Amino acid sequence: MLSESEQKRLADIEAALRNDTRFVNGFNRAMSRRVTPRRVAAVLIAVAAVTGAIIGLAAGSVFGTVLAICALGVAGGVWTYPSAQPQQPATHINP
Repeated sequence: MLSESEQKRLADIEAALRNDTRFVNGFNRAMSRRVTPRRVAAVLIAVAAVTGAIIGLAAGSVFGTVLAICALGVAGGVWTYPSAQPQQPATHINP
C-alpha cells in the first residue's frame, strides 16, 4: 500500500507522462508493432545462417562459416532497416 504522499507523487508522474507527446508516441509505436513479412524473412535468414554456421564449423569449411556469418549480418540489416512507408505519429493516447 502506498502512502498519501507516494500516491500524490505517482499521480503527478502519470499526469506529466500523459502530457509528454514524445513518450506517448514512442509507447504507441512500440505497442503497434506487428509481424511483417520483412521480419519473418529476417528470422528465416537468421535461422538458416546459424544452421549454416554450425554445419560449416562441423565440416571445417571456413568459407561456409564466413558466408553464414555474413548472412546473419544481412538478417540483422533486414530486421532493423526502416520501412519505406513512414508511420504516422499518434496524436493522443486513450486512457
